[in-house]
Amino acid sequence: MKSFVVALIGLALLTRVAPAQDDRRLRFTVTGLAGQQLVQSTADDVTDKLSGHLMGFEGVMVGSPFMVRVRYGEGRIKPKPESNAEARDVVSGEALFGVRALPWLSLWVGPSARAYTVGESDQRWLVWWGRAMARGTLMPGRMQTYVELGGVFGGNVGNPGLKAGGRMASGGLEMRFGAMSNFWGRLGYGIESLHADGLRETVETLTLSVIYGLPQ
Repeated sequence: MKSFVVALIGLALLTRVAPAQDDRRLRFTVTGLAGQQLVQSTADDVTDKLSGHLMGFEGVMVGSPFMVRVRYGEGRIKPKPESNAEARDVVSGEALFGVRALPWLSLWVGPSARAYTVGESDQRWLVWWGRAMARGTLMPGRMQTYVELGGVFGGNVGNPGLKAGGRMASGGLEMRFGAMSNFWGRLGYGIESLHADGLRETVETLTLSVIYGLPQ
């Protein structure tokens, strides 16, 4: 996984920002999102399946070439009928620092956390990511796609903490509501798999978002 992070950093250093990104004014996007999550949680070879809804927001500050992305969400997931697990309250968040390596490629690094509350006990995954996001245009100024891939290069779960690792992938479609509108809609899907000694957490999320400002 360290080689993955080194490759991301190397690509950022070896590429130049395209002339189209020379506008150095700060720009901001604000996103409200609602998601449906499917969680598979394995501990000591026992797997529980849960699902539920998540609500949250995302904010992105875009400079040239640097960017900052902050995301927060919370909700409640309940066990599937075949599972004996208890319902869980979920809080998740991330804070990522990015750089635009190419007009269509941005590289990100930073922490994310996912915390569960089950009765009076808590479980928290805290990991550091290296990620790469690529964008493609279907209709200039109206419709675009994105794909994001990432790997964990450090993290822990539990108290006392166990060393954690993992990977993620996401993608989706973004569409402008009108030719002159500042509002966009996004339909996205993501999967995140985290693991530690005796533990594994796989989270699939289908998200519908409303974005103010051009997605970056």
